[in-house]
Amino acid sequence: QWATHRKRILDRTQFVGVGPAGALANARFQSVALTRDQVLPSFLGGLLSILNKIFIRTEGVAAGRFRRRRPFDGLCSGVGVLLWLVGVPASAQTSEAAEEKEEARKPSPGSVLVGRAPSAPRTAVTFDVLGSHAFDGEVKDTSGSNMSSTSLYARIALLVPAGERLFLSFPIDAAVTFYEFSGDPRLLPGGGKPWDQVRTFSIGTQARYRFDHHWAVIAGANIASAGVRGASFEDTLSGGGTLGVAYSFSRELTLGVIVTAQLKLAGGLFVLPLPIIDWALPFDEGRWRLVAGALRVGPGRAAGVSIVYAPSESLAFTAGIAFLGLGREFRLASSSSVTNGVGRDSAYPVILGMEWRPVRQLAFAAYGGVSIFRAVTVLDGAGNTLNERDVKPSPVVGGRISLAL
Repeated sequence: QWATHRKRILDRTQFVGVGPAGALANARFQSVALTRDQVLPSFLGGLLSILNKIFIRTEGVAAGRFRRRRPFDGLCSGVGVLLWLVGVPASAQTSEAAEEKEEARKPSPGSVLVGRAPSAPRTAVTFDVLGSHAFDGEVKDTSGSNMSSTSLYARIALLVPAGERLFLSFPIDAAVTFYEFSGDPRLLPGGGKPWDQVRTFSIGTQARYRFDHHWAVIAGANIASAGVRGASFEDTLSGGGTLGVAYSFSRELTLGVIVTAQLKLAGGLFVLPLPIIDWALPFDEGRWRLVAGALRVGPGRAAGVSIVYAPSESLAFTAGIAFLGLGREFRLASSSSVTNGVGRDSAYPVILGMEWRPVRQLAFAAYGGVSIFRAVTVLDGAGNTLNERDVKPSPVVGGRISLAL
C-alpha cells in the first residue's frame, strides 16, 4: 500500500526545488484526492518520498543544476515542505503575486540601498558597534603640531513594520572621540589645545513608505547633542531631519535623492543633498555595484560613494570615499577662551574595506585608507570663523560589528 500511494503522490506532485528554511521555489501542485482509509499510508509514503527527494538550495534551482543530498542533510527542509503541504488546500497554485513578493525579498549581493527596509516583515532590533583611528597628521601653518583621533560609536535601532507599505525605525546612537594634539595647533586665541574629548548622542525616528514596486519616500527626524567634555548640555543640543525619494527601475537599478539638514550650534542650517544610487553594473553577473548614500563599510554617521564587489552573498569588498562633515560640529567647553565657541572636524577618508556576513543576522567589517582634505576649525558664538587649520593626509583604520535580532 505504501508503494502504491507513494507513486500516486509523486505522479501528482512535482517538486522543482527547495529553498532555505523549507521555502518552495517554483513549485507546482495538482489536486490529490484521498479517501479516509488512504490518509495514513499516503502520509507515510509522502514523508518517505520527501526525505528521499530533497534537492539543492534555491540558487542552484535558478541555474538549472540539481544534486541529491543525503536524507539527513535535508531533514529540516523536508519537514518544512511537509508542513507546507499539510497547511495549504490540496488544489493550491503558486500565484504570480506571491512569486513577485518572494523575488523582491531575495537579497542582492552587495546591495546597500539607503533606507531599504529589511526583507523580513517583522519587528527586529539591530545593534552596531564601530571603532576607528586616524593616525598623526601634521597641522599646517604651525610649528610642527600634529593631531590624531580615536572614535568609538554604538547604535541600537528598533525596526517596526506598520502594514505592507510603511516601515519605521527608532534609532539611538552615541559616540565618543578622543583627540591627541602635540604642540600648539593655533586654533584658540590664547593658544593651547582646543579640545580633548568630544561626546555625541542622538535619538530619532525614520520612516520608509513604499507607494508601489518602484516609488519610495524616506523621511526622518532627530534630536542630537554634541559637545566637548565640560560643555553645558543645553548648549550642545540641535535638531535635524532627512527627506528623500527613490525610484527602482528594477532589482538592478535604483536612483533617487536625499537631503539631510541639521541646525548649526552657532546658528544657521547645515544642508547636505546626496544622490541615492544602487546599480548592479551590467557585467560579471551583477557582482559589482555602484552605491551612493549610506556606507556599510566606513566611519559611523557617514555617507559616501563606493564600488562594491560581492563574490558571494556573505562576502563583499568596498572601495570608496566618505563625507565627514554633517554631525562633526560640537560645542566647546564652558571654560574655553571662546565664549559659546564651536569646534568642527571635517575630513574625506578614501577607504578600502571588506564585509563578511557568516549568517544573515551577523556582519563584520574592516577598512583602511587615507584621510584627505581634513580641517579643524574654531568658530565664535555667532558662527564666525576664528581659526581654521588644514591637516595633512594621514592613515585611517576602522571596523564594525552588526547584529540583528
